[in-house]
Amino acid sequence: MKKITALFMALLMLLSVSAAFAAENPYAVTEPITIEWWHSNEDQYTEDIKMLVEKFHAEYPLITVIPQYIGAGGTLADQLIAAHQADAVPAVSQCNVGYLANYAESGVTTNLEPYFEAYCINKDDFVKGYRAAATSAADGNMYSFPFLASTQVIYYNKTIAQAEGITMPTKWEEMDEFMKKATVKNADGTTARYAMIFGGWGTQYFETFFLNYGVEVIKEDGTTGIADPVAIEITEKIKEWIDNGYCYWAYGSGASTNMRQHFWDQTAFAVVHTCSLITTYRDKIAGAFEFDIAGFPAVGDKANTRLSGNHLVIPRKASQAQKNAGFLFANWVTSGEASLYWAEISGYMPGRYSAMQGPAYDALIEKTPAYEGMFANVDNILPSDARTYYQSCADEWMKALGLIFCEGAPVEDTLADCAETINEIIEDAQ
Repeated sequence: MKKITALFMALLMLLSVSAAFAAENPYAVTEPITIEWWHSNEDQYTEDIKMLVEKFHAEYPLITVIPQYIGAGGTLADQLIAAHQADAVPAVSQCNVGYLANYAESGVTTNLEPYFEAYCINKDDFVKGYRAAATSAADGNMYSFPFLASTQVIYYNKTIAQAEGITMPTKWEEMDEFMKKATVKNADGTTARYAMIFGGWGTQYFETFFLNYGVEVIKEDGTTGIADPVAIEITEKIKEWIDNGYCYWAYGSGASTNMRQHFWDQTAFAVVHTCSLITTYRDKIAGAFEFDIAGFPAVGDKANTRLSGNHLVIPRKASQAQKNAGFLFANWVTSGEASLYWAEISGYMPGRYSAMQGPAYDALIEKTPAYEGMFANVDNILPSDARTYYQSCADEWMKALGLIFCEGAPVEDTLADCAETINEIIEDAQ
């Protein structure tokens, strides 16, 4: 009888605390609710998503989350806009970082600041570059949670590095020596092992090599800097390395696949690629050699890379009850062990400093040591240019570099022609 009375009193106390919290916190969830989470994570993550959602349900029994695969990033973006217009939005949606600024400024997503304040969430815990991407330039408020954050890294063969005394360059001026030392030539002068392969099929894989050196794709005066002297200098230097057989520019059909195969076959010492494929690299190498991850070589104090991946947003037109539940789920799945679990299965990085410490983090590093090198460079990850026409400009630049590095087009003339095209894009957009 005493035990029953004690349990009853404990229950009353819990209910009283919950009621008091709900009275103080207008965003508390006090009644059962079912919400939808729209995402673009494909079939290979279905069981992982199911497991995560079940763990969330165990911690938050009032909230039932129903995951809905909508399609790839572009398809999901289109569907979210359609749902916004039809007043039929989910409580939580995945969102590619390229859409965040536009969604916040056009009123598609919810300002999260009041929720952070109500739940005493320290925004300084969000990784600097991820937080910047989530913050609207218009009002300085955060509108999203970093979820599947990725960036560009350099994968390199640690086994060869140790055997041959090769050191990864940490500064741009060390690149020449690195290229020569890490390259292996056949007797006839052809390349047996490339020092590095540049990813040239996507602007994110090469642009920061230029941007860190001071190249501006769109300058303050509203023109492009891709044909300025500094841009020409960097382009000619990379062309020199290519012409000498030290590296090649992966571009065109099958570029990504061919580049990865070179690395797995150990006919490339290092490759520039996305960190989100770290588990793919690990599994394909299967212990044949040890690999590691390095950041981009710095120019002065700049060793930046670009943020890619996805955040989680709460649509503005969701009901208040949906928003309250959606916030709790988005906060949970992007923090602590849940975010580290995503890192382990997908290669995407957690968005909070607090997740990069503790036993779960140590276990992740023990299983895949290369994560340590990836996390060490997290503060060098910066948001991409949020202007809607930026990518069109960068794509034209990518095509021009493809012509120069893969087809032998002249550097200055090709960049000058490209600059004219980009300037027209900028002018039309303004």
